[in-house]
Amino acid sequence: MSFKKFFIWLVKNLIILFIVTLTFSTVTLAFPNLMKGVFGDIFKYASPDMQNQVVSKLTESCSSLDQGKNFVTINQFCANRSLIDSMRANCEEYKALKQRNIKIENEEQVTKTCEQFESGGIERKCDEISQTSSLSPDFSKIGGLCKDYKAGKINSQEFFFNTVGSTLPSNLELPQTDFLHKYNNLINYLNNNKILYFLILAILLVILYLLITDIKLFLIALSGISFSIGTLILLPYLAILVYDKFVGIDTSPILGSMLGTGSVFNFKAIVSVILLLFLRTYTSFIITLGIIFLSVGIVGKVYEFLIKRVKFYCKKQKKKMN
Repeated sequence: MSFKKFFIWLVKNLIILFIVTLTFSTVTLAFPNLMKGVFGDIFKYASPDMQNQVVSKLTESCSSLDQGKNFVTINQFCANRSLIDSMRANCEEYKALKQRNIKIENEEQVTKTCEQFESGGIERKCDEISQTSSLSPDFSKIGGLCKDYKAGKINSQEFFFNTVGSTLPSNLELPQTDFLHKYNNLINYLNNNKILYFLILAILLVILYLLITDIKLFLIALSGISFSIGTLILLPYLAILVYDKFVGIDTSPILGSMLGTGSVFNFKAIVSVILLLFLRTYTSFIITLGIIFLSVGIVGKVYEFLIKRVKFYCKKQKKKMN
C-alpha cells in the first residue's frame, strides 16, 4: 500500500468513526426510563405462563391495597401538616382525659402514638421521609393502575410496566461504574461540542478530496464510506433480530426470580437482557439514518460497478479495433 493510499484509507475510517459516534451520541441513558424500559422488555420476552404468574402476584397486591384503602401511609401523614397538628391536639386532649381517668377507645395504640410525638420520634421519622421521599412508591398511582387493569383499560404488559415504573424514583441515577461514567462524559462532551465535530468532519472531507483529486472517485469514496456507516449501524441490530428469530430472547428465569421461582444467573437470560439493553440504544432516528446511509452506499456501489463495466467494455472494444 502506497503512502497516499494509506492516508486515504486512514481519513475514510476517521470519517466513518466520526459519523457513527455522532449518530449514537443522540442516545442518552436516562436511567429511570432505561430501567422501566428494561423491566418492560423482561416482561415482554418472558413466557406467557410466567407473565400470567407475575400479573397474578401483582393483582394480589392490588387486593391488599383495596383492603387498606382508608389507611394513611407515613408519607401521606408527614406531608399533611394539618393532620400532624390535629393529632398533636388529640394527644393533648387524651392527656387531659387520662388525668380525669376517662377511658377511650384503642387506648394502647393512642398511648404509643402520643409517646412518639412527645419523644420526637415522629418528627425524626418525617425528616428522614422528606430526605428520601423520592425513593418511596406512589401507592395512589399503583391503586389507579390496579383499577384500570381490572376495568380492562390497560393490558397486562402495560400494567406491569407502569407498576414497576411507579416504584422507581424520578431522580434515580446511574451506578457510578467506570464504563458508564466514561460513556456519560463522552456523550456529554459530544452533545456540547457538536459544532466542533462537524467542523473536523468538514476538514476531513476536504483532506479526502485533496488526496483523491477526482470528483468521480471522490463520490465513489463517499458512497463506500456511506455503505460502511450503514453497515456498522445496522449490522448489530440485525444480528440481534436474527438471534431472536433462531435462538430466541427469553427472560422467563429473570422474571420468575421476582416470584422466587427463577434464577437471575441463567446464562441465556443474562445474554437476553444484555441484547435488550443494546436494542434500547437503537432509536427510530438511528435505524432510519442507518437505512439511509446503507441505501446511498448501495447506490454508490452499483454506480461504481457500472463504471467499471463501461471501462471494461471500452477496453475490450479498443482491443477489437486494434
